[in-house]
This record gives sequence, structure tokens and C-alpha cells, in this order.
Amino acid sequence: MKATIEETLKSLPDAPGVYIMRDQANKVIYVGKAKVLKNRVKSYFQHREDRDVKTATLVANVESLEYIVTRTEEEALILENTLIKKYKPKYNILLKDDKTYPHIRISVQEDYPRIEIVRKIQQDGARYFGTYVRVGAVRETVELIRRLFPIRTCKRNISPDKKQRPCLYYHIGLCSAPCSGNISKQEYGRMVQNACAFLEGRQEEVIKKLEEEMQRYADDLKFEKAAVIRDRLRSVNELLKKQVVYFTRDEDRDVIGLYFDDWHCAASVLSIRSGRLVGKRSYVLEGMGASSRGAVMDSFVIQYYDANPEVPREIALQYEPESAEVLSEILSRKRGGKVSILVPKRGVKAELVEMAEQNAREELELYRRTVLIRNAQSREVLEKLRSLLNLEKVPQAIEAYDISNTGDTEIVASMVVFREGRAEHSLYRRFKMKAVTMQNDYASMQETLLRRFGRYLDGSEDEAFGTLPDLLLVDGGVGHVSAAREVLDDLGLEIPVWGMAKDDRHRSHRLVNGEASIDLNRDQEILRFIASIQNEAHRYALQYNRHLRKKRHQQSELDLVPGIGEAKKRALLRAFGSVKRIREASLEEISAVKGIGPKLALIIKERLKGNGH
Repeated sequence: MKATIEETLKSLPDAPGVYIMRDQANKVIYVGKAKVLKNRVKSYFQHREDRDVKTATLVANVESLEYIVTRTEEEALILENTLIKKYKPKYNILLKDDKTYPHIRISVQEDYPRIEIVRKIQQDGARYFGTYVRVGAVRETVELIRRLFPIRTCKRNISPDKKQRPCLYYHIGLCSAPCSGNISKQEYGRMVQNACAFLEGRQEEVIKKLEEEMQRYADDLKFEKAAVIRDRLRSVNELLKKQVVYFTRDEDRDVIGLYFDDWHCAASVLSIRSGRLVGKRSYVLEGMGASSRGAVMDSFVIQYYDANPEVPREIALQYEPESAEVLSEILSRKRGGKVSILVPKRGVKAELVEMAEQNAREELELYRRTVLIRNAQSREVLEKLRSLLNLEKVPQAIEAYDISNTGDTEIVASMVVFREGRAEHSLYRRFKMKAVTMQNDYASMQETLLRRFGRYLDGSEDEAFGTLPDLLLVDGGVGHVSAAREVLDDLGLEIPVWGMAKDDRHRSHRLVNGEASIDLNRDQEILRFIASIQNEAHRYALQYNRHLRKKRHQQSELDLVPGIGEAKKRALLRAFGSVKRIREASLEEISAVKGIGPKLALIIKERLKGNGH
């Protein structure tokens, strides 16, 4: 039995920790941290006239309260960030997932590193630069880097013993072609180091290294190579002339400004590297933010640097964070050196903070003019859909399902999710049938829903399965709806189910549930919305079906041999070139391949012999 809010308030300790607020549906709506739980949490429930509208709205929706005691304030801050990312509470300031934004990756852990654009940072030894808000901006940056420092983008296996023909990028000056032996490993490595330094904003260091390299080639009478370096130097210097210098010393810092209105908040980060302004990133923070300015700054800073690998030695903030010392300690550990956090009141740094705030303000204005208008239109469509289908509440969460198969093979299903009228791609899931082995759309739909909602009833921590939708749509007619309802009834779940049906010529779109059939062609807004959901479910299912079909066609006979995984299959094909030659090889030749041995070689010979033609 859960304790009441009053009982929880009485038991709050004089200790640091995290508090969690839930609504009537037991959904987490706010997560906060506190130096002293007793003082912070009680302040929410004291009836004070000066309490702002956001906090009053939050408290009015709190149905239950719980807390977690930590040993230190630092542990509380880290735990708060973890829980915010896990639950995405409605009233928290929430920085969008880092997978949304592109980064530049240079694979420095490889002998001949390559440069590429990625959306996910991994602990793989590579260097990551960013985040970049616009994909266009990151593409322009990569192209500039490749013109200054022609690093490869291909995935070729490069070996000094096996020279390859250079590709087109070499001939247009975007790759130095290490695959062809045109550049030594040491020269290529120096070029990669310069590219990394350039992306970090250390252009002066790059210039110095290039000048030294040019002089070294000139001294060795390698005038063609010296001329190449000279041209790079000119390009770097031309670029630097366009950058604004804010500090004469080689200083690295980030400047963070926030801008608030009654319900929303935006943040802007200016990046200063070697005294020059080299970049800006702006965000609209999701959630209404019932916290103080200092708490918002805490939350933004910890989330921002959690998603970004580069931490400068100094961070200038517009507002004093609640946990300045703790933030400094956490970021210093990540950077591997001291990180200073300050709130400048005058001088150039204060002017930069003001500039960051202005950029945040512009970002929020843009958000109002575009996203908020689009959201309002989405809410209007969802309200019309609620009325049309006679639903008890507005369908904020919609799940749609479609089945795709190739006869009796590649039988798959898609689950696409729309939240507040917009596709949530991170919550899409796909299913490959396990129990159903023959083409049967109804049985496939039932297996899919049984697995999806079985995960929910088992308490899955997967965000896609952890909650129930307000509306369930299936691609098909009354039969598909009946099949879905059988599963939901057996599981004891009450979710409205409708089928997205079309006529034979795909001219008429209808929603059906066995009791009603609603023609959508009379309302273009509803029609476009439902058609977009149906098309997305179909696209995602078909994409998975094609993937599995391609995988089956590409399957090698070696995949059917017990004990042969991807690594051993590659080793065998590398040694012999084809399955035919492996079949013709002797036991001794096969067993000599690394990782095979006599016992496995015998199995391979027997299996391939049986599959021979």
C-alpha cells in the first residue's frame, strides 16, 4: 500500500537525494534533486501566494510522491539526470536525445582513420566532434575538412602490401588515397591530427604544424609536397580572417544563455576555441520547467555535456547553478582536467552571455512561430478524431500495426507510434513471427499484439512497451479488428481498436471497427493524418520484410555449418575466395585456416559435400 503525500512529507529526511512525483495514472511527471530533501520537497506543498503558475500546475497534478536518498549532492545530480532520461517527465526541462543531432566522427583508433557523419556516440576509441544542430552545417564542415586535410571516407581495408586503385575522391582532391600508397602512414597520421585540432578550434596550432611541415619538405627538396602544404595554409588563413576574435589569448570556453517565457525555455551555447567564436548550438528545452533558474541551469548543463564529448576548461553561465561545485567536479573528471564554472557580471564574458541569451530568445521565437503552431494544429486534429470515433479522451498516444510477408516466409509486423500527432521514430518496433509459420494476417496480428502487450504486463522497461496507447489502429478491415480485440480481451486490456481500410482502388479511406464505418474523405485533415499513419506502418513493415529477404538471398552455404560464425566464415572466404574452392580443398588446407582446426574442417567438408551440385 502506497503512502499518502502527507505521510511521505512527514518522513522526508535531512539528507540529499532525488524526489519523484507521479500523477493519477502513476506516470512520472517530475523528477528533482535536493541538497536537503526535507526542505526542498515540502516547499512545493506550502500554500504560498508567490508560487508561480508552472509550479502550481505541477503540484495540482501530483497524486503520489516518493524519494531516493543519496550519499552526496553529486550522486543526487547524476541520479536526477538518469531518471529524467528514463522517464521523460512532462514538467522537467528535457534536452532532446543526442541521437537527434549529427556529430563528426574520426576513427583515430584505425591505422588510416576516416571521417564520417554519425548520430550516435559510442565508446569505440574514435574522436567525436559536435553536436551540430543542422545536418547541412555538418556536411559543409566535413567537406571543408576534406578539402583542407583530405581524409578518406571509405571503408576499404588498407594494407601497405596491397596497393589499390585510387577512387574519384582522390582525383578531385578530397582524399589523399592512402590505399594506393600515395601517402605514408606517418604523413597521413599528421594530417588527421591537424584535422582534429582544427575541429577543436585550435587553428593557430594547426598553422604552426603546417608551417613546420612545409619547411621540412622544402629542406628535403620535396617542393611538390611543400606546395600542397602551402595551399592548405592559405585556405586555413583565409578561413580565420572570417572568424571574430574575442580573446587575444588561446582560451577555450563555452558560454551558455537561457531565455524563458511563461511556459517554455530555450538555451544557446556559444563555443569559443583559441579565443575565436567557432560555433553556436541552440535548443528548445522540452517540458514546462517548474524549477528555479539555477535548477534549470543545473539540468541543462549536466544533460548537455552528457551528450557531448568535448568539455572546455571554462564555462560561463547566465545564472548561478544550484550545484556549481558539483557540476565542476563531474565535468572536470570527464575532461581530465580542471573545469571552471563562472557567472560573469561585466566585461567581454558578460557580453558573450548576453549574446547567448539573445540567441536563445531567437530560438524560442522561432519555436513559437513553427512548432507551437504545428502542435496546435495537431491538437485540433486529435480532438476531431476523438469526436469522430466517440473516444473517452483525446488520443495523445496512437499505435498502428501492419503485417508484411513473402508468402510463407519473412512474415513480419510493424509497430509505429504517434505521440501528440507526431511520429516517434525512437519508439517504433518490429516483430518477426515465431509461432505463425504460414501466411495468415489475422494470426500474425494476434501474435504481434500478444507479444507487445505481454511485454507491458510483464513490466517491461522498454519505453515503447511500458505504457498503453489511447488508440490502436490496424491496417485492414473488420477481420483484423476482431483478431486484435480477441487478444486484448484475453489480456484484460481496454483499448479502442479501429481498422484502417481502403477500397479495391485505394480511393476511399475508412475507419472500421465492426460496429461503425466512417468515411474519411469528407475531412481532409483527418484523412491526411490517418493516411500518414497507415503509410508509415506499411513502410516500416515492408522495409523489414525486404531486409530479411535480402539477408536470406545473401546467405552462404557456410551459414548452415554448425560452429561457423561470421568471423570464421570471413576467414575461410578470405583464404579460399569462394565456397566452391573450399569444397575442393583438402582437409589439411581447411584445418590450416586460423580458428578452424581438424575437427571443424571435417564437419565443413561433410556439410559442403552434402550440399554440392
